[in-house]
Amino acid sequence: MAALDAAMLWLSNWGIIIPILCVLLTRDRKVIAGAILSFLITYGVTDVLKLAVMRPRPFIAGDAQLIGAPAEGWSFPSKHSSLSFSLATSALLGRRVLGWVALVFAALVAYSRVYLGVHYLSDVIIGALLGSGIAYCVHYVMQRLEQHKRSKKR
Repeated sequence: MAALDAAMLWLSNWGIIIPILCVLLTRDRKVIAGAILSFLITYGVTDVLKLAVMRPRPFIAGDAQLIGAPAEGWSFPSKHSSLSFSLATSALLGRRVLGWVALVFAALVAYSRVYLGVHYLSDVIIGALLGSGIAYCVHYVMQRLEQHKRSKKR
């Protein structure tokens, strides 16, 4: 169990590096810009939702045993999940293979948060949907703006 605990702690703290690298490895400035924008929007929306819902963390509510250091703040939605999935979705929309690698790591980051007792499953599911949805919306808007820009040049 100690090895699995250590792996989950690593994923929780450092797993987001893989989606970041996958975005950067696309080498596409538009994908990278979209990922940064969706990351920032996701960060803000997640913070607003945390303050609006104010759900206690499972280890505080007595619903889970804490593994590792206690997380601060509110539980819903999971910021780790929302940010990881925001980046992973951006990578997926840029390059499929890199995106799937990023999505696997985003899912592992999300699972690690539940495993460590700092989030409920619903926190990470909503976080994942939130991050992915924002990344998709940013991608869609950027594509529309690019199309509009091209049509004006004609």
